[in-house]
Amino acid sequence: MHKIRFALKVFTLTTFVLAFAAVANAQATRTWVSGVGDDVNPCSRTAPCKTFAGAISKTATGGEISVLDPGGYGTLTVTKAITVDGGTGAGWGSVLSSGLSGFTINITTNLTSDKVILRNLSINGNNSVGGFHGIRFLDGAELVVENVDIFNFTGSGIFISQAQTSKTAIDNVRIDNTANGVTATTTIGDCVVMANNLKVHKFTTNGVTATANVRMSLRDSVIAHGTTGLSTTGANSVINADSIYVTGCGTGVSGAGAGSSINVSDSVIAQNTNGVTGVVNSFQGNSLIANTTPGAFVNTTNKQ
Repeated sequence: MHKIRFALKVFTLTTFVLAFAAVANAQATRTWVSGVGDDVNPCSRTAPCKTFAGAISKTATGGEISVLDPGGYGTLTVTKAITVDGGTGAGWGSVLSSGLSGFTINITTNLTSDKVILRNLSINGNNSVGGFHGIRFLDGAELVVENVDIFNFTGSGIFISQAQTSKTAIDNVRIDNTANGVTATTTIGDCVVMANNLKVHKFTTNGVTATANVRMSLRDSVIAHGTTGLSTTGANSVINADSIYVTGCGTGVSGAGAGSSINVSDSVIAQNTNGVTGVVNSFQGNSLIANTTPGAFVNTTNKQ
């Protein structure tokens, strides 16, 4: 009888310990970071973490990391579906990146379904050498970037380079003082990029570039003060641009690469050294003005 009672006590204690450990290690669907937090905390609203990197391990796949107050929350490598929301009001969540890319999206499982959302963030590259990017999208099904400022990077503001089919949605994003604004390519599959209200300013090389196997739509956007504003540089890429303004560049719009083209409508390409070069097609409503060498559209067609 004593042996049975002892065994029952051991069993009960073991069950309690395992249950406690499971609860302690459970991942939350929503976690929080704060400038006065600590990464040893559970990342709850009342006991927030200090960094995005500290919070992600405590956040369930498909969950959200939210910012309680303005602060610098560090760089982050994302390997699962997640939302990072910098918040609004007094200020956004900030990333100061020195010698690293701000966010690296490299999904390791569920490659055809995992979606990452980055929202209300300020990403500062601190002019680090080495060609680092504000956001690197290396693997995953979909990336959404909303209300984000990216600046002071020696690589691209947003760099998309995958070996599978993917989608990227960019809305209300400002990129300033980088080598490139948005760069997209894929070696296998179909890379789809949709950008609305994108502003790229003061870039040393390319503003928006489709390098290979990219289908891009660009609307209500401004590209200003760099080497080449809007371009295809690789094979089998198409950019459809509507209501864009390209100014102050060495070349405004350049369509190059086998099987690649750029279609432009209701846009202004003005005050560049070269207006348009390569395979650039014009639809209704374009203004090609005050460029040192205007160039010419390959085809001009009225919209139906």
